Amino acid sequence: MSVPELSFSRAEPISVRTSNVDPTGIAAMSDADLDELPFGVIELDRDGVIHRYNLAESRFARLDRASVLGKRFFQDVAPCTRTPEFQGRVDEYFALPLVERADVRQFSYLFDFKFGAQEVSVEIVRSPNADRVVLCVNRLSFDQPRSGLPEGFAAFSQAELAPDEREHGVHRDTQEQRFVRVPVPFFRALHQTWTKLAPNGWRVFSRHWGITWGRRSVVELETAALEAEAKALRELPMKTVLSLVREWSRAQGWGDLRPDFSPARQGAFVVHLERSALAEAVGMTGQAGCALIEGWLAAVFSHLARRKLTTREIQCRCQGDDECVFVVVSEDREAELERASENVRDVSRVVEGLRKGRSRS
Repeated sequence: MSVPELSFSRAEPISVRTSNVDPTGIAAMSDADLDELPFGVIELDRDGVIHRYNLAESRFARLDRASVLGKRFFQDVAPCTRTPEFQGRVDEYFALPLVERADVRQFSYLFDFKFGAQEVSVEIVRSPNADRVVLCVNRLSFDQPRSGLPEGFAAFSQAELAPDEREHGVHRDTQEQRFVRVPVPFFRALHQTWTKLAPNGWRVFSRHWGITWGRRSVVELETAALEAEAKALRELPMKTVLSLVREWSRAQGWGDLRPDFSPARQGAFVVHLERSALAEAVGMTGQAGCALIEGWLAAVFSHLARRKLTTREIQCRCQGDDECVFVVVSEDREAELERASENVRDVSRVVEGLRKGRSRS
């Protein structure tokens, strides 16, 4: 099979992002933990059948996990990998006795999708199960679809794997991610039901939900950054990163996020959220109602800062304010933030309280 070559203008390799993850422990991770990794993970058996497929790989390949699990990777999902350079290496790895398999074997490859070509770095990772291997796939660069490919060579699209799913009520966005149209009253009903059954639990639940959601959103944002800039979020100028975060929030319909770093000397920064969908759904309750966004902001900005941050909503439309405003500090100052914001709805007073707390320490 003759496949045309393509020359990439490659950015700084992104595969180093796996350096803080022990590859040999990936096979033991839960599906939830795999979904928080910023690189693709595919677990195959000796026949090439897919047993695990994480969120990052799903987003980069634009394939729904439910559509690929149980299918043969080389034949039914990504025929572009049915080559000596890819499948051949995996088969060779399986042929070795378990004790002779290296912990990690790395090679570079070119994935051909119908929506574009992706240069990747693949790591074959040993699994405790002799009949399984784990593939870690790091994207290095992106380009337009290659012309002149043999018929049937490019990876299958989501529409080809599940051609009739729209007839069954499945909707997808332009990146082939499944979505459900949820009107704002849905969140109002959720809030009313929760507060009826567990009046004091809404904020705790929403905040933890937001943190978990934020960690998944990081994968979405990393995908967007890599495809648009060929760099990880942490490698981009802060202005570009904030633009991506703001655009993501607006595109999803949550409102308009605007970070303000002017209080940086106090070891804090402020995030403004105009037209919060959540606050407008919950309505006038007299209490801050955007703990879900609190958690989301903490998770996303913790990822960007490479350290744990915490957030607190100081003003909220649920309390009659014009916008929702959050203060963000490092996690070790959480108690200070709680004291400074107790019964206070003036952001400047909270920031001043943080300044005084910092000077005392």
